[in-house]
Amino acid sequence: MRLAVINLKGGTGKTTSAVYLAAALSRRGKTLLVDADPQGSALSWSDQAERLPFTVAALPVKTLHRQLPELGQGFAHVVVDTPPGDLGVVRSAALAVELALIPIPPSLMDVDRLRPTLELLAEVEPQNPLRIALLLTKVRRGTRSAAAARQILQEMELPVLDTEVPLREGFATTFGLSPLEVGEYEGVLNELLGEAVVS
Repeated sequence: MRLAVINLKGGTGKTTSAVYLAAALSRRGKTLLVDADPQGSALSWSDQAERLPFTVAALPVKTLHRQLPELGQGFAHVVVDTPPGDLGVVRSAALAVELALIPIPPSLMDVDRLRPTLELLAEVEPQNPLRIALLLTKVRRGTRSAAAARQILQEMELPVLDTEVPLREGFATTFGLSPLEVGEYEGVLNELLGEAVVS
């Protein structure tokens, strides 16, 4: 699987999602996490972690789609963590993968700021028809915001995953650590791979 975690807005949970999905995918085969963000958050995470179950490489360039085939040789799975706001790098990442995962917190501001990301993916579509999936992140349990955001996104006819990632201290405090448990991201991956969820 080749997937990019994309949202042009910052603060949506891209790096956390990329790291946890790479950890989940590494259980299914050799996995590469490409840090395409010039800020290098995923690379910093890797530097601080004693050992991650996947390889991390930095490639924050607009030619990522040309370089990734060679870089990704020998890997069963590739996850690309993209930056906010850098259209060139994000477009290149979208050209290099088969799936774009858009993490989005359930706030009206985040839903409102989604359009530029969708427009960029629509631009890429003729060159690289990729699957798109939206993932609700930072969801507060027991609040109406997630249901409201889900309804708005579904009314926009966008493919929203059933699995939601909660706003949890465990996700916020694992920066620099190897994710021993991937939590809800196992469910996210099951949906993305079209696998049945084992209860």
